[in-house]
Amino acid sequence: MQFAKFTLAILTLTLVATSAAAQDGPVVRVFSNGQEIQNFSSITVQPNSAFDSAVLTYDVSDPQNDPVGCMAVVSNDTAAVNWTEADFNFVPTLTPWLHAVSQPNGAFGPDGTVHVVTLNFSDGLNTTQFSFTINVDDGQSGGGGSFTPGSPGGACAAAPGAGALWLLAPALLLWRRRR
Repeated sequence: MQFAKFTLAILTLTLVATSAAAQDGPVVRVFSNGQEIQNFSSITVQPNSAFDSAVLTYDVSDPQNDPVGCMAVVSNDTAAVNWTEADFNFVPTLTPWLHAVSQPNGAFGPDGTVHVVTLNFSDGLNTTQFSFTINVDDGQSGGGGSFTPGSPGGACAAAPGAGALWLLAPALLLWRRRR
């Protein structure tokens, strides 16, 4: 009888551990002006255009309907006019949710500016990372650039090793400045 209780306890613990470990991360879709942005892709905006003209939104869901929050890192923020990476952040909220990134007084900077936007969506156990660039380019001077360290995908899902982007972004920005 003791052996049966012990076996049942081990099976219960195994089931609990397996279900906790098998939890999937948040699923993210990012849009600009209603068009889906692919992970590691870029969008282009006009110099000095209103920040809200990019109409940036993200649609977030979680397979377990956990609350999900977003923390952003934006490069080259000194060229941003009246907006910061904090405008991309979102407090943990039950999923699904849609967030419209907005800063009514914001504007994009001068021609040739490149912002790498890295969004980290976390449900407390798993983090999904989504990155894209905002290229400020008037279409005439060849300004702007791109940041495509991986192949474009559709909706973003959690993946191990996504933190490697943090290592590439500063190197690419330095390379861009030296050209």
